[in-house]
Amino acid sequence: MTLLKEIKKIVYTGGGDNLHVKHNKAMAHISFMVLRQEKHQDIQDFSDQYMSVRKVCDELELTFGRCESDTRALLKTEGIKEPTEEQLKDALNPVEEEHHTIIFLYKSDRQKFGKYITEKENEIIQKKDPFPKTIEDMCRVLAGWKKDSKHNRAYDANDGVAFATTDTGTNKGKGKKR
Repeated sequence: MTLLKEIKKIVYTGGGDNLHVKHNKAMAHISFMVLRQEKHQDIQDFSDQYMSVRKVCDELELTFGRCESDTRALLKTEGIKEPTEEQLKDALNPVEEEHHTIIFLYKSDRQKFGKYITEKENEIIQKKDPFPKTIEDMCRVLAGWKKDSKHNRAYDANDGVAFATTDTGTNKGKGKKR
């Protein structure tokens, strides 16, 4: 949680006087970029951490995923070809939330959720819309995700340590069996 302490320090020590706004935005952006789920961190704890960084970015008006073209495409699928400004504004939030949901997935632990991510990427190739629409829904899916232990045993046990055996040849030809 040192990241959260750093973010709070940035926001609360230099954000009020507008002297360090650019610096605060840069630091929040960096914090967001380097954020990853730690190996043994619970997915809900990571979700809370992610949402804290996102809240800091929102407070600094540093937004990600608020894309008008994506919003227009979403509205078009709903049958709205010429959206009003109000409709565009209302639809921006779900588009941004879905964007953050996808980022959240890719920042999660690859060892735990790599197969799930691969499945979602394969669904994209098949022109499906595979992702949950909110971080809360994604967190629920990942919390319930079960790894296929039959296929990942060697991968799970691989901690980078290898052992080798050597035959010194001392028992050759003596007829003893071990």
